[in-house]
Amino acid sequence: MIIDHALAVWLGSESARASTQAAMGVLAADIAAMPAIAALGGAVPGARDADSMLALARTFLEDDETLGQVVAAAVATAAADPMCRPPLRASRNDVQDGLLLFSHPLLTLQLAVMNADALAIKRGSGGDPAPISFTGQRSLFRFLKGGRAVLSIWEARPSDDGFSVSDAAPCRLRGRRRLEDGDMIEFDGRREAFVVDSAESDLVYLFASTTLDSSPVATDYDCRSLELIAASSTDDVSSRVQMMLALLRALGRRDAAALFAERLRARHFHARWQAMRELLALDAELALPHLRRMAGCDPHPEVRAAAAETLAVFFPEAHRCPA
Repeated sequence: MIIDHALAVWLGSESARASTQAAMGVLAADIAAMPAIAALGGAVPGARDADSMLALARTFLEDDETLGQVVAAAVATAAADPMCRPPLRASRNDVQDGLLLFSHPLLTLQLAVMNADALAIKRGSGGDPAPISFTGQRSLFRFLKGGRAVLSIWEARPSDDGFSVSDAAPCRLRGRRRLEDGDMIEFDGRREAFVVDSAESDLVYLFASTTLDSSPVATDYDCRSLELIAASSTDDVSSRVQMMLALLRALGRRDAAALFAERLRARHFHARWQAMRELLALDAELALPHLRRMAGCDPHPEVRAAAAETLAVFFPEAHRCPA
């Protein structure tokens, strides 16, 4: 980072830094107090399913006045103090820049710009193309500027609680669609995905995504063979729990074995198997009855198969499961 005179003065002034921090706090409070955002924050915890959550999101995405107020407030604050950053978390990748307008464990809302030139460069670079990604979550897009973009729409077998890598069929192209300014499109990321094939100009869009009714895993398919190449958890809480179990196992905390056993009843099949792996590494003798039960009774066929194979390899004398 090159520190110019203005930045050096700001860094050297405790009062200037305090003033910037205060301005950012005021802006955050002003945005949170905007009626539409406050109402959304109050309504989100009461939404019972993805349909009701996306209905709330649609009302917000169609509210041009509130969006204008958020952007205007952020611009005005930054103009008054160049060191002040809007209290909106940024997201960025090779072709897109975005700001998180609303964040809740059940719903996120984002304003984003996709750069048409960056998209064209990436498409023409000759490198490995990006996979076709199914997020596992339902989402809603409102394209303020469609950029005359062409979307390819893909579909795959749903990655639900019965999802199995061994049974995953290739995804397939369902069709293409040209975007127009103002288009509102809902995607079911459990079975639908889209790819921006081309764009004549930048895309500007609002995006809402809910974790309600989501699939246990997000999936990626190779854009050439259309075969499944990766699957990852959609549940942040479950992922953090798995990380903490790994830490407890590394620390040798056998006194926490009951926590491992509890996670063997987790909703998602991959979380149950990961908990079993950690429990086996922590205390194999304690894990054995749980492993036998998993081999015989777990609702997911791949988890049952993995448990049975583990029994046969490491506990040959106990590989038979109870009826």
